[in-house]
Amino acid sequence: MKRLLFYIFGLLLCGLIVYAIAYDRPLLVEFNSEPVPEAAPPVQVRIALYDWTENLEVKNAIRKFNQSNPDHIEIVMMNLSTDAYDDTLNMLMTSGQGPDVFSVDNSWLATYVNKGYLANLNSYLDPADLNRFPKWARDYARSSLFKGGIYFLPSSIETVRLIYNKQLFQSAGLDAEHPPVTFAEVKQAAARISRAGVGVNKYGFALAAGDSQDSLQTGLEMSNTYSGVYLYNYRTGRYDLSVYAPWLQMLLDMKAEGSLYPGETLLKRNGALRQFADGNIGMMYATSKDYVKLQEYMPKDDWGVALPPVMTSAKKGSGALMMIPHSPLAVNSSAPDLEAAVKVWKFLQSEAFLTILFQQALALPVVDGIADLPGLVPGLGHFKEFYPTAEESIYPLAPQIMDQYDPNTVSVEPRDSGDRPRMQLYLQILSGGISVGEGLRAESDRLNQMLDIAATGYSFKREEYMYPNFNPRTPLQGESQLSAGKE
Repeated sequence: MKRLLFYIFGLLLCGLIVYAIAYDRPLLVEFNSEPVPEAAPPVQVRIALYDWTENLEVKNAIRKFNQSNPDHIEIVMMNLSTDAYDDTLNMLMTSGQGPDVFSVDNSWLATYVNKGYLANLNSYLDPADLNRFPKWARDYARSSLFKGGIYFLPSSIETVRLIYNKQLFQSAGLDAEHPPVTFAEVKQAAARISRAGVGVNKYGFALAAGDSQDSLQTGLEMSNTYSGVYLYNYRTGRYDLSVYAPWLQMLLDMKAEGSLYPGETLLKRNGALRQFADGNIGMMYATSKDYVKLQEYMPKDDWGVALPPVMTSAKKGSGALMMIPHSPLAVNSSAPDLEAAVKVWKFLQSEAFLTILFQQALALPVVDGIADLPGLVPGLGHFKEFYPTAEESIYPLAPQIMDQYDPNTVSVEPRDSGDRPRMQLYLQILSGGISVGEGLRAESDRLNQMLDIAATGYSFKREEYMYPNFNPRTPLQGESQLSAGKE
């Protein structure tokens, strides 16, 4: 019996072996198959943006692009601090470690083109790509200052406004529906708000001069174009900063009267916006890009938006209020995969992405009619009041004069294009370190000296920046002396 069971067990075992050999085909196929090729790694494109990077919808849009684009491109965000963005970007570019796609401050564009840092996008753009952009944007990008190529195309703009706290106006006996129009009215309103707020730390006006390039270029230089003045005279091709004496004197008077928020030369922009939101500041300048940050701080009082004040009522509208292109996006000429970088540049300039920026109140697009579509207007109360008006305009490019032309400055390239010394002068005047007239006269002489030195070289043509028939009310009309001479 045991022997019979042994035979049966043996037969079953043999049957199982035969079955495995006959029917275990996947094992045999797998044994003879070729190895499965590994998926190709994605092409990484590093980007750096001056702002927008912390917005959740922007992050989601980039994540979806990484997941769905057919070219297996992966956008990698470089985290450059906003406070030190320009300096960090300059360091990365000069060391050959710059991002593949990045936003560039307008004052650095000519320098970057001259250094060969930016890729010429001409061959990547067809007429449909270009026609999305308004004529002024195409003309701006095609300026001979940029060697005849297209290295960027501005897709959005920034505007400047005076914002004011209606509650503080009412508490001071002011008409909250009629904000100040002139410098004299600003001084008067600031004084009344500060007197009404004595003991509770309420101030009539704030200047966030700790972020000098933002606050002084917008609050001083941009806003004064509405009075018809600008630091560069397009007709004569010379600098004259004396036009800013009334504005600076207004700030000094408010400071002396105690109606200017203290510590103005150290006050950062975000700090000023937070103080405004907390109801401690009556008036300050703000740009369209400040809007989201202000909303994040949730202003506790009702507030209003107005065009910047002018020197005198007679000066109102003497010039178009300056708008500036939001820091344009460019492609690094040394990007490891230039074609992939351009595709990312196009994605960041696409209607879909710009619509997200607009709906998040991060940008005012000038392409595809995005800002004119009612269904896309952000659900944020005052954002429409930052929209461009008929009284605003882009201005022609002014000379991009680098500090390397200053015989009194030892520079390591690339240097700031003359802005930093000017901002430092404004701060020195506000702190009482130098008189208004003396300081503005000395800086005008320095800038004009740099112009004269630059004109002795081959790359700078003075006539390119001179507009004999320039009209500040219509700054984009008329031709430069160089263009007129070529006809």
